[in-house]
Amino acid sequence: MFSCEKSDCSSYKAAFYPNEYYLIAEEINIDEVWIKIQGSAPVTKEKGNIMVHNDWIINSNEVEIGDTIVKKKGELAFYIHKKDTIIMHDWYCDGKPYK
Repeated sequence: MFSCEKSDCSSYKAAFYPNEYYLIAEEINIDEVWIKIQGSAPVTKEKGNIMVHNDWIINSNEVEIGDTIVKKKGELAFYIHKKDTIIMHDWYCDGKPYK
Protein backbone atom coordinates (compact mmCIF):
# COMPACT_ATOMS: atom_id res chain seq x y z
CA MET A 1 0.00 0.00 0.00
CA PHE A 2 2.95 2.33 0.48
CA SER A 3 5.55 3.50 -2.02
CA CYS A 4 7.88 6.44 -2.55
CA GLU A 5 4.91 8.51 -3.67
CA LYS A 6 2.31 10.09 -1.40
CA SER A 7 -0.44 7.66 -0.34
CA ASP A 8 -3.90 7.88 -1.81
CA CYS A 9 -5.78 8.02 1.48
CA SER A 10 -9.22 7.91 -0.13
CA SER A 11 -8.44 4.60 -1.83
CA TYR A 12 -6.63 3.21 1.19
CA LYS A 13 -9.43 4.01 3.65
CA ALA A 14 -11.96 2.20 1.44
CA ALA A 15 -10.35 -1.07 2.54
CA PHE A 16 -11.33 -0.32 6.16
CA TYR A 17 -15.02 0.55 5.56
CA PRO A 18 -16.23 -3.07 5.33
CA ASN A 19 -14.48 -4.11 8.56
CA GLU A 20 -16.68 -4.59 11.60
CA TYR A 21 -15.56 -5.49 15.13
CA TYR A 22 -17.65 -6.19 18.22
CA LEU A 23 -15.51 -8.06 20.72
CA ILE A 24 -14.85 -8.23 24.45
CA ALA A 25 -11.05 -8.17 24.79
CA GLU A 26 -9.45 -11.23 26.41
CA GLU A 27 -5.91 -11.14 24.96
CA ILE A 28 -4.34 -7.87 23.78
CA ASN A 29 -1.21 -7.11 21.80
CA ILE A 30 -1.03 -3.54 20.46
CA ASP A 31 2.06 -1.75 19.16
CA GLU A 32 2.79 1.11 16.74
CA VAL A 33 2.12 -1.14 13.73
CA TRP A 34 -0.50 -3.73 14.73
CA ILE A 35 -3.69 -4.10 16.74
CA LYS A 36 -4.11 -7.76 17.73
CA ILE A 37 -6.98 -8.58 20.07
CA GLN A 38 -8.60 -11.93 20.81
CA GLY A 39 -11.89 -12.19 22.63
CA SER A 40 -15.54 -13.11 22.34
CA ALA A 41 -18.72 -11.53 21.06
CA PRO A 42 -20.82 -10.03 23.88
CA VAL A 43 -24.12 -11.70 22.96
CA THR A 44 -23.17 -14.99 21.29
CA LYS A 45 -19.91 -15.58 23.24
CA GLU A 46 -18.43 -16.73 19.91
CA LYS A 47 -14.62 -16.43 19.85
CA GLY A 48 -13.08 -13.95 17.44
CA ASN A 49 -10.03 -11.84 16.82
CA ILE A 50 -8.88 -8.55 15.37
CA MET A 51 -5.61 -8.22 13.49
CA VAL A 52 -5.29 -4.91 11.67
CA HIS A 53 -2.75 -2.14 11.10
CA ASN A 54 -2.82 0.45 13.87
CA ASP A 55 -3.99 3.33 11.67
CA TRP A 56 -6.01 4.68 14.63
CA ILE A 57 -2.85 5.35 16.67
CA ILE A 58 -4.11 3.41 19.68
CA ASN A 59 -1.67 3.17 22.61
CA SER A 60 -0.86 -0.25 24.04
CA ASN A 61 -2.19 0.74 27.48
CA GLU A 62 -5.60 1.99 26.28
CA VAL A 63 -7.26 -1.41 25.86
CA GLU A 64 -7.69 -3.63 28.92
CA ILE A 65 -9.10 -7.10 29.36
CA GLY A 66 -12.88 -6.78 29.58
CA ASP A 67 -13.13 -3.69 27.34
CA THR A 68 -15.49 -3.98 24.38
CA ILE A 69 -14.02 -3.08 20.99
CA VAL A 70 -16.42 -1.68 18.40
CA LYS A 71 -15.82 -0.66 14.79
CA LYS A 72 -18.97 -0.35 12.72
CA LYS A 73 -19.19 -1.39 9.09
CA GLY A 74 -19.19 1.68 6.82
CA GLU A 75 -17.37 3.88 9.37
CA LEU A 76 -13.72 4.51 10.15
CA ALA A 77 -14.00 5.33 13.87
CA PHE A 78 -12.68 2.75 16.37
CA TYR A 79 -14.34 2.66 19.82
CA ILE A 80 -13.08 1.25 23.11
CA HIS A 81 -15.99 0.81 25.55
CA LYS A 82 -14.83 0.78 29.16
CA LYS A 83 -16.92 0.41 32.33
CA ASP A 84 -17.58 4.14 32.68
CA THR A 85 -16.43 5.75 29.43
CA ILE A 86 -16.08 5.33 25.68
CA ILE A 87 -12.86 6.23 23.89
CA MET A 88 -13.19 7.06 20.18
CA HIS A 89 -10.25 7.05 17.75
CA ASP A 90 -10.29 8.52 14.26
CA TRP A 91 -8.55 6.65 11.45
CA TYR A 92 -5.31 8.36 10.34
CA CYS A 93 -3.54 8.58 6.98
CA ASP A 94 -0.50 10.76 6.23
CA GLY A 95 -0.66 12.06 9.80
CA LYS A 96 -4.22 13.43 9.48
CA PRO A 97 -7.54 12.04 10.77
CA TYR A 98 -10.03 10.94 8.12
CA LYS A 99 -13.74 10.28 8.48
